[in-house]
Amino acid sequence: MAVQLPGTSYLRTLHDRGLLLPIVVSLVVLGILVQGFLQRSPQVDPEAPAPSGLPAPTPTPFRPDLEKVPLTYLSDYWLQLGERAHDLLVSLGEAQVTGVRVSQGYALSSVEAADAVRVAPGEAPEGELVAVDGRSGFALFRLAADIGAPPRPTADALHAGAWLAAVSMDPERGLQVAPGHLVSTPPPGVQRLDVAIPFPHSFDVAAVVDLDSRLVGVALRHPEGVRVLSVEAAGEMVDRLASSPACRAVDVAPLPEAVRDALRLKAGVVVETVAVEAFATPPDLLPGDILLQLAGEQLASPEDFAEAWDSQEPGGRVRFLVSRGSRRLVRRAEMPGRDCRPDGKTPREWPLLGAIVQWAGGPAERGRPGFRVLHVPAQSRASGAGLETGDVVVAVDGQPVAWPEARRLLDPKWSSRRVPVLSVRRGEAVRLTTPPQSQEE
Repeated sequence: MAVQLPGTSYLRTLHDRGLLLPIVVSLVVLGILVQGFLQRSPQVDPEAPAPSGLPAPTPTPFRPDLEKVPLTYLSDYWLQLGERAHDLLVSLGEAQVTGVRVSQGYALSSVEAADAVRVAPGEAPEGELVAVDGRSGFALFRLAADIGAPPRPTADALHAGAWLAAVSMDPERGLQVAPGHLVSTPPPGVQRLDVAIPFPHSFDVAAVVDLDSRLVGVALRHPEGVRVLSVEAAGEMVDRLASSPACRAVDVAPLPEAVRDALRLKAGVVVETVAVEAFATPPDLLPGDILLQLAGEQLASPEDFAEAWDSQEPGGRVRFLVSRGSRRLVRRAEMPGRDCRPDGKTPREWPLLGAIVQWAGGPAERGRPGFRVLHVPAQSRASGAGLETGDVVVAVDGQPVAWPEARRLLDPKWSSRRVPVLSVRRGEAVRLTTPPQSQEE
């Protein structure tokens, strides 16, 4: 006779109804929870002293100060990187424009920054303008403090896909950090870096750094687009501008002796490049031309050319003797400024008004050409006449202002002779104004 255990019928009933397994699982889970509750560790007061014989636990940060995982805590990560690289940026001149510290005692900034420093002269808290290169768009400043050169990455640290960041300063937003990466490894001799970085619209110059805040390059906003120089190329530019502050709008090379003999020339240099934008009127000089004379001086070497070029006054008319093919041509051009820009583009003082002005003319300029007012000092004739920054003086005594004839208006001798009537363009309107007589007059 079969023996039936107590409760067997009850278990069979639960099994037949499909309730046995859920109940067993529920009991197991409940047992685990009860066991965990009974065996939980007692709470420890973090401010209570540690038991004798045991070291006090040291709090561990949730992540290191600067962990190498860009996708983790992304915005905070790049902000920390920018703060570490902040010492690569310096404020220059009274205008407090931004520069990038490239080598010991020097910083690079933009041509626009150089203009801003010229417009606001005075005792600069940091940065002395050394040279301006209108061809590249960079300006060189000498720092007051002899700060050492910034750290640079090793050659093997830069590879395609390496994470980079552009660190810049915005006058209103403060420190700006734009993350990106290196598109391709620059081959030897290439000065520019190919990067994929969404540069902010407000930046003028920026330091491009790696994940260890080491300087990789210098970025500059240029009319032709953003230019990113490698740190090596930036260092070479510093050396060149420091040793030769005057910019030359024409590059030349020695004339090979075989070519000179074949063309039966006594001397000459070969024109390599011509910065057409540096001239008020494009000169008729082409790459490949053989430059024989400059301002009557025979050119036997690039050193002769540099000496003859540097001796010319900006804005003056200069005569070139060129050998092109089988012909000898005489060409004339207006000398650019020392910064490789048309002479009038360099900000200067108008003695008559005591204001800082800049020539505003050319295809890119809307409206009648003239002198744009960049700075109006207090208690000056310009201030008394009601001139404002941004005004353009388009006529003097009813005569339109045209370049280069307008250069005479900046002559102190002319300015002291009379008090003229000025026609000023402000926006779309033109109005007349007369500077007040000085007390001496």
